[in-house]
Amino acid sequence: MAGSRYKKQQLPQTDSPLLRWVPRDVRAAKIYSVTPIDALGIFAQTCQKAEAETAFPRLLLSAVGAEPVSYNQADETKLAAIAILKRHPELLFDKGIVTDHFGRKIFASPYQLLHGAGDVWALKQIHEEIIPNIENGEAKAQAQFQQQFPNCTLPFDPELGEAALYDDRNIAQVEQVKETLKNIVAAISVDPCTNGKSTLPETSAAAEELRQLFAPNENEVIRAGLHFPVAILQEVFRVYDVQFDPWSGAQLSFFSREVIGTALAASTVVDGQAYKHGLSKMNFEKGPDRRDGLSCRHPKGIPAELAPLSDKLGRTMFVDPYDGESCFMSSTPGTFDWYNKNGGWRWWSGGGAGCLGRVVFAAFGKLMSSKNFSLGELMRPRREEKTSRCVIC
Repeated sequence: MAGSRYKKQQLPQTDSPLLRWVPRDVRAAKIYSVTPIDALGIFAQTCQKAEAETAFPRLLLSAVGAEPVSYNQADETKLAAIAILKRHPELLFDKGIVTDHFGRKIFASPYQLLHGAGDVWALKQIHEEIIPNIENGEAKAQAQFQQQFPNCTLPFDPELGEAALYDDRNIAQVEQVKETLKNIVAAISVDPCTNGKSTLPETSAAAEELRQLFAPNENEVIRAGLHFPVAILQEVFRVYDVQFDPWSGAQLSFFSREVIGTALAASTVVDGQAYKHGLSKMNFEKGPDRRDGLSCRHPKGIPAELAPLSDKLGRTMFVDPYDGESCFMSSTPGTFDWYNKNGGWRWWSGGGAGCLGRVVFAAFGKLMSSKNFSLGELMRPRREEKTSRCVIC
């Protein structure tokens, strides 16, 4: 379980052999840093010292992973990171290295992680519930925002769009995606993609080029900018719309699975939660359902044998981000199995996105516009309220 709730009374500190025999620096560097969040959450329940020692690594993982307090919670928006920060507000601006669901290494504070992931809904809670408990919290938030987005000036102008937040890596990435998509279009246009599969090596190579473009660089640590711009998905659907008429259903199917699916897999966890929910159904004020998403172990509506989705996106399936339905290649060539989040199933001979690309393109525009507006509200200059020093809540 993610978060800092306890199911049972904590044991005395000396009851944990790990705390008793393993030096603290070894625990932090060799154990906590590589332990899954579920295991850290269980260990945190053993005693107060374990909870305090693991709070920061749990916070980093919860923030970048948009983790709910529990996948069984009734409140679909309750976040583990907020629960931890209510106990440890002093950790909000501390920095550390964390690896996200896609394998990207990121050096940032929890506050900056939420900015880099584009989790404006979590940031709103942070500014309302956590920062008032931190001395000079607003000033520290402004300073870390500038560090995260060095090319953006404050106050943030929502009209400038997502591109105002890009660092040099983001700018290069978006341009590389546009060039790679040209190669993919050229390859698919001369490949019939029988039954939704490539029949020419050039087509497979073009799709693989996109995968490699998104693949984490083992020697890279992201320190600024967005982890994965939403504009990349918007550009993918712009291409889908342009090719909707000239391409066959089989070609659109290949593009949907291999290109849309690959871009979805690289998206941040919070954006993946929005896409799995369906942008057409999403309440942009409240945000996505934190109990469901593209990277969680048990995505809603997906048969257990087909979960998780992370190793299948971009290869054997994709998710239509407009309505949140998941499309898998069927055992029958040329047919596809579709699932909605309520468990509904339908069989169809079409394996492409279910609506015109321009409709989805517009939905991405609405998502970015909503995020930009929220960010503008959060980062506007304001008079610092008198705050108390950080205390354990």
